Amino acid sequence: MTASRPTPSVQARVVGRAVALLAASLATVGVVTGLALVVQARAALDDALLAAAHEHAHPEEASDWEVEHSRSPVESWIVTRDDPRVPADALTRVLATEAPTFSDVGGTRLLLLPAETETEAHGASRHVVIAASAAAVRPGRILAPFALGYVLLFAGMTGAAGLFLSRTIHAAFAPLRRARSEAEAVLGLGHGARLTEEGPAEVAPLLHAVNGLLDRLDQAWATQARFTADAAHELRTPVTSLVGELEVALRRPRGEESYREALESAREEADRLRRLVEALSHFTKLDAGEASRGREPARASELAEVAVRTEGSGVEAGGGQVRLRVETDAELVVNRPLVELALANLVRNAARHAPGTAVEVRVRAGAGPARFEVDDAGPGVPPEEREAVFARFARGGTARKADPGGLGLGLAFAREVARQHGGDCTIETSPAGGTRAVFTVRGG
Repeated sequence: MTASRPTPSVQARVVGRAVALLAASLATVGVVTGLALVVQARAALDDALLAAAHEHAHPEEASDWEVEHSRSPVESWIVTRDDPRVPADALTRVLATEAPTFSDVGGTRLLLLPAETETEAHGASRHVVIAASAAAVRPGRILAPFALGYVLLFAGMTGAAGLFLSRTIHAAFAPLRRARSEAEAVLGLGHGARLTEEGPAEVAPLLHAVNGLLDRLDQAWATQARFTADAAHELRTPVTSLVGELEVALRRPRGEESYREALESAREEADRLRRLVEALSHFTKLDAGEASRGREPARASELAEVAVRTEGSGVEAGGGQVRLRVETDAELVVNRPLVELALANLVRNAARHAPGTAVEVRVRAGAGPARFEVDDAGPGVPPEEREAVFARFARGGTARKADPGGLGLGLAFAREVARQHGGDCTIETSPAGGTRAVFTVRGG
């Protein structure tokens, strides 16, 4: 397997790119400045040549000029025919255009200026060409001192900028380094250890989100630990009872009727074990967030009809009946199987705690949460027990007497489903004096 190359740190990448950008900017400024210096030196030399030629043509006018970036003085003279210092083509061009003409001859900058000068006889004037020359501008001589100073400045600024950025980013990442140390100190879930959320605006939300993740992990861990403990405890009872029944049955030879009674008892315990495993599997789906997935549109009345149809035969077999009344209806978006199962649990509980009586299911779905009410005419739940019965495997005293085979999971399951749909499940007193289970869910 090929080892992957290590990715440079954010600090190294940011500092490297920032210093590269600064270096490119300084280099561009240096080149432009150097070109400007050369252009300025040439313009200054041309101005000096023009001033010298003008002074030579008009010596009576005072002139103040100097040659910049040149170690040679400006020399000016009147061009004569066949002057060896003046190229013939340049002289021809200036006579034709009668305009100042600059040219480079070897290492010399030459100006040819057409002018009129007065003669000594009778003040007459004549047309002449005045030449002015000086050493040409050498870019190397101008740029060498500038380049030396600019390179030193370049190195100093890029180095200082890199050091400043490196320390600034290192300080900005201090909350992340602290968070890493705190995260490494978290040895397990359930201890409540959290990261310090102090830091800049870019880092604090991340730390807050990590703490939220730890909260959810702790909650999931606690739920899983509670589920495992409850499942182990509740599974132990029917398994122990089943093994005991079988051991007693096999301890000595028995008659057919005695074996049948033992098998009937074992079947009851196996059925209880089956129902317990099914209930625990449903809770596993809830704890895994199944209610938030697979949601689909469903009419509130349809959900109640499925629950009534599912449990109706069992209620009638016990001598009772189930009535459904839809006062208002609405379309909901829910995890349909879980909501139908929760409503069926409420109907089953009502039938068990009030056998032989009528169970009424009422649907009220308006602008707010959809409300399902399941009423029975049984003994009811005392007010002081109405919250405790929603704990998993919890059963009130009257429930244990009326239905010793119950699991104590129906109400807990219904409340979990309702809350994961934005509603709740509570216990009230029915109009007949029994229990009213109120199950609510939100439509969206």
